[in-house]
Amino acid sequence: MAILVQDNNAGIKFPIDKQCMRIGRGAENEICIDDDLVSKEHAQIEVVLRSEKDAQVDYILQDLNSTNHTFVNDKPVSLYKLSNGDVIRIGVNNFRFVDDNDGGLDETSRLYKTWIPGVFYTGNKK
Repeated sequence: MAILVQDNNAGIKFPIDKQCMRIGRGAENEICIDDDLVSKEHAQIEVVLRSEKDAQVDYILQDLNSTNHTFVNDKPVSLYKLSNGDVIRIGVNNFRFVDDNDGGLDETSRLYKTWIPGVFYTGNKK
C-alpha cells in the first residue's frame, strides 16, 4: 500500500486507498489542507494499473491548475509518476510518498490457526 506522510504534522499518514484522491483546501477533498496557499482543488493522485498480469500499479500526481503549483522534489510538476521517497510540496506542506510494494498489489495470504489461542501464521516460511 502507498501512503503520504505529512512531515510537519508529526507524521500524519494518508493511505492511498482509492483510485483517485484529491488534495486541496476544500472540504470535499480526500486530503483537506488548511492553508491559504493551497487551491480549493489543488492536485490529485490517481492509481493506474500498469500491468494486469503482474498486478503492478503506478501512482500519478497531477496538478489541477493550482495558483501556487505542485512541487515534487522541489521542482514544479503538472503530471508526475511518483516513486518511493518522493517529497511532494503543496503550499507550505510537505508530504513524503511511501510505496511499500514499489507499485505491486498485495497478494492475499491464507492464514493458518495454531494450537495457541489467537496466534496465526501465513504458511510462508523464509
